[in-house]
Amino acid sequence: MGPNWEAMGFSRWPMSICFAVVVILGLWSALKLFRPGALPDLRTKAWLDGVLVWGFLAFLTGILGAVIGIILTFQSIEAAGAIRPTLIAPGAKMVLLCSGFGTMTLGFAVFLWFILQLRWRLLQAALADTKP
Repeated sequence: MGPNWEAMGFSRWPMSICFAVVVILGLWSALKLFRPGALPDLRTKAWLDGVLVWGFLAFLTGILGAVIGIILTFQSIEAAGAIRPTLIAPGAKMVLLCSGFGTMTLGFAVFLWFILQLRWRLLQAALADTKP
């Protein structure tokens, strides 16, 4: 991977796992909800709500990575006894990348959840309309 991948430190792994789970749960839910004859069952609803939960986990991991980046920056400044841009840059880069990737994952998860939730509710409404 590139230098930006490495700059996110350890938090890149849990955030990447969260993003992968969001994509997998989204695809699984979409396959269940958009197939012909789909029904709004509660199991599918639970899977699609998992999209939102994992998106929030990615966001929280991004915030944690940002906090770690700030701590590393202040440790570098403390050790050097002076502020130099080369000391601040790696920590600032970690802060921005982690919070950005976490927020992007959450945004993607919320959008995906909204689309899937809308489909689930439309299926639910259609089912209610067909009942006598």
